[in-house]
Amino acid sequence: MRKAPEVIHTFDASALRRLDLSRPENAEEVWDTLHLLAALQGIVNRRRPRLYLFYTREFGVETDRFWFDWLRGEDGWLSRADVKPLGDLESALKSFRRSYKGLVVYDPKVPATSNVASTAAGVESLLPVRYDPDPDSLYHRLIHRMRLPVRLWLVGPDGASKFTGSGTIPDLEEPSSGSAKVDTYRWALARYLKTRRADPRYAAYYVDADWLKRPQNGAVDMHTLTNHDYFIAKKAFFFDLSPWGDERPNDDLAQPLGADREMMLRILQALYDGSGGKIVKIGGFPPWPFKYTTKTGGKHEGVPTEWEFTRLISQFNAYHEADAANVGAMANASYYQHYPLAARYPQPNPKPGLREWQAKGYVTSDGKVANRSFVGHYVGDYDAPAWLYKAVAAFFPNPKRGQVPLGWAFDPNLADRAPHVFEYAYRHATPNDYFIAGDSGAGYLNPRALTVRPDSGLPSGLKAWQEYCERYYRRFGMSITGFVLDGTSGASTDTEWAAYKTFSPDGFGTHYESGPALHLGVPAIPERDLPDDVETAAAVIARDAKGSDAGPVFQWRRSVLKSPDWYARLSDLLYEKHPEARVEVVDPYTLFGLIRLHLRGTGVPPN
Repeated sequence: MRKAPEVIHTFDASALRRLDLSRPENAEEVWDTLHLLAALQGIVNRRRPRLYLFYTREFGVETDRFWFDWLRGEDGWLSRADVKPLGDLESALKSFRRSYKGLVVYDPKVPATSNVASTAAGVESLLPVRYDPDPDSLYHRLIHRMRLPVRLWLVGPDGASKFTGSGTIPDLEEPSSGSAKVDTYRWALARYLKTRRADPRYAAYYVDADWLKRPQNGAVDMHTLTNHDYFIAKKAFFFDLSPWGDERPNDDLAQPLGADREMMLRILQALYDGSGGKIVKIGGFPPWPFKYTTKTGGKHEGVPTEWEFTRLISQFNAYHEADAANVGAMANASYYQHYPLAARYPQPNPKPGLREWQAKGYVTSDGKVANRSFVGHYVGDYDAPAWLYKAVAAFFPNPKRGQVPLGWAFDPNLADRAPHVFEYAYRHATPNDYFIAGDSGAGYLNPRALTVRPDSGLPSGLKAWQEYCERYYRRFGMSITGFVLDGTSGASTDTEWAAYKTFSPDGFGTHYESGPALHLGVPAIPERDLPDDVETAAAVIARDAKGSDAGPVFQWRRSVLKSPDWYARLSDLLYEKHPEARVEVVDPYTLFGLIRLHLRGTGVPPN
């Protein structure tokens, strides 16, 4: 077990959430401060937990404080540590001066340099700062008041851009791509990824400093800068590029058509090569409120953009931890990575079987599934550590939790960045809480893109994925994949199902199928989304329950970021307003088990 920290340095950045982002100087203060703090955290927390940040808040909960208090209290990991608050940035920088080597200065006129600065922060132990000669700027304070040395200039010391999109790319003997943005990443690719100074097992896909042009396009923390700390600690490669090749990105309209996408494929290939074809973790999500979608003048909607990004990365053995906008900010993952998880977390409740189903009337005495409508809840979307981190803090203390069987769809790989959340959830599980994997297992990718790869041309990555998932599923006692998300990569086939059967033998939630099925003997059912309005959701379930007089009906229903009282109210409405539907809300093991029992009994062949 890792040794508990003896001292916790804390920094309260919550006041930044209250600044009016319509004022450019406030947006710059938020961006500059949090970028520097995240890098400092990543550097100083790399080997042991030292610096903790208070910043994120969601669902009415001060999230970072919630977890801090729990770790100091009930859990006890931090109970004996001496807490030392840091009053300002200068105090923080002075306290950890021996941990970083100096500054990396980036170019506000070429926003992509901010992501390169985050890469440099991890690889070279440098703190990122935006070039701004204004006497009140953070840049001026660090260089002229604190006299911190600049070790890497991504802009000229006079403010002239280093990357111009013309001539020859600096330090490389190759012609410009015609885009300063793309040239920046080509330079970074050569310096950090092809040399393997950056760790090719990790990448980070977060919005760059272009955020400063439209900070009001979303919630106050949608810059997701606080997410950088973990990936800086891991020496990850940061990038922000459009997955589309049929239009120019709104942040670089003068670039050659397809330049962003071509650069993304270069990066993905370098990650694949550097990792030796192993599975690569990419933190982040297409920054749809700011770039690449109809939200900002593009022609592609948000979900197709998400799916195109996922389709591409899957072909290079990469998945993403989908820190999507609105709930996407998370702090302190570099700190939490040191939390001492147990080697195994068994499913907290016994897996029900035939005896339990017959006792409840779900199965008749002659072994047939009863003529009722069985509904299972896929409780999502927890394919992102940020969403998990915030939602569990808000939803698990809810007094209505435990009244309704719920399948909490926690991708088990999220334990890398939020391990303590798994400890808390498993420890506080009620008899109606079950844990399954979300989309699409130990990470969000498209399984079919592991075997059919028109954009990468690489050999199948299915075996690497199978081994990766087996390890995570075994640790957390999971054997159901609640949503095998195919996206636009094509529907999964027996090739993919054979791999999934090894770690998910109790069930698959599928994407495009028409109804329940058996795949190589494993029960499967398509997930179907529920409306947000609880009364409408009840009416939809009741509508789809019709026909149960002729035989059982099965529904696998997905809802997103709903609290336990929403599910409790939904069940009440089903029984009060729709008794004719004969709905039974069941746990996921029961739902999938009854599907298997029913389809075997009817002689339906596997699909």
